[in-house]
Amino acid sequence: MTGSRKKRGYSLIEVLIAVAVTGFVLLTVVTLFFMGRRNVYSGKQMSYSVSVGTRMLEDLSALTAPELRSSFGIDNSTALATVTQDFPMPGTQYKKSYLLETKNITAANDPQKYLTNWKALIDGAALTNANAGLVVTPLEVQDPNAPWTSAELMKVRVFITWDESGRRRTAYFDTTKSNR
Repeated sequence: MTGSRKKRGYSLIEVLIAVAVTGFVLLTVVTLFFMGRRNVYSGKQMSYSVSVGTRMLEDLSALTAPELRSSFGIDNSTALATVTQDFPMPGTQYKKSYLLETKNITAANDPQKYLTNWKALIDGAALTNANAGLVVTPLEVQDPNAPWTSAELMKVRVFITWDESGRRRTAYFDTTKSNR
């Protein structure tokens, strides 16, 4: 038979479907690489902030309650107020507390230079708009006129905050000091 034979090949529809599937797969792979890169960057920042927080806790662990008060210029004339922070939830209020931050360092609230040293740690990192500090709350106060020296316990919340990809991130840690 010498008649014409059909040439076999791919139709236009088959080629378009193959291109669409390949494009979808490539787009998915590129997205995964982008998200992986972002997650690695985010993990690096969180790891660094945890290391700074751990360092802050180590500095505080060596202090007794009276040493903590003197290291940050806290005495019975230090006013207690409601401190509002965005951790653990936005707008969290810490009543009858005192806030110390690396963005508001003075000679009075940092006589032992702890805040200054912590500021150097976060400023040297790739943490954007970073802030670190303490929220100190006297607990079981025996004399309202001497809230710091008559408190049986002091709760200390250590925090590090920074901006990352358009959102505010926070790492926080708690410790307690006894006045006994």
